[in-house]
Amino acid sequence: MFKYVILFVFGLLIINFNIVNAEPVEIPNWVFRVYDFWIEEKISEQEFITALTYMETNKIIKLILHKDYEIKTNFLLSVLSTENTEQYSSCSEGWYVTGYFTPVEKDYSGEFVIVMVNEESREFRQDFVDTVKIEGWGKTILGDYLGWYDNSFHTSDVALDQKGQPLEAGHIAVDNTIIDRGSKLLISTLSEPWNQIILISTDEGLSIKGKHIDLFTGEGKLAEEETFRVTSNDNRVCE
Repeated sequence: MFKYVILFVFGLLIINFNIVNAEPVEIPNWVFRVYDFWIEEKISEQEFITALTYMETNKIIKLILHKDYEIKTNFLLSVLSTENTEQYSSCSEGWYVTGYFTPVEKDYSGEFVIVMVNEESREFRQDFVDTVKIEGWGKTILGDYLGWYDNSFHTSDVALDQKGQPLEAGHIAVDNTIIDRGSKLLISTLSEPWNQIILISTDEGLSIKGKHIDLFTGEGKLAEEETFRVTSNDNRVCE
């Protein structure tokens, strides 16, 4: 016997088939079609976020981090946590893990200052600018992203890694002389839920040398709190 729920989210017809008495599913397979629409740019990021918010609010999906966490990041992390972890058996000890995040200007309350960006002047909150200089990128009040590299400010539609690719939660910066770009890692010694998430080596950093991994935790204040939770010594890293 089947029951179904039909959802209309921004013109998308989504049919959720559930088998009565079946075990609950964290993220039903059909939800990934909505994800594909976003990846294929058939819907905007805001439409994708709205669809995820609707599905989480109505308990259609259950994500790995607490509900107040930025939902797109939470969804991506939840996807990474569903992989089979048994294959990650080549392990080494003694790794130092830190975290980095994307600050969001609306979370800051400092005085406004003038900053030169691409030879144009713009206003941003001082404490936000200071954080961008540490973290690399920040989301502005206007919705674009302010970046700091090569001793100057830049803007982009998204936050970027060292290779100019979009930053995503679960991506890590590593020393590429030790870990190859594109490698998938499991750090079982991290606090939950990060110990269950398959991390992908996509980024580099001038300060990332040797057995040091810098983990991108997402956007906003809650992501900043997660950077403190993941920062730790003597970790076990498996590939």
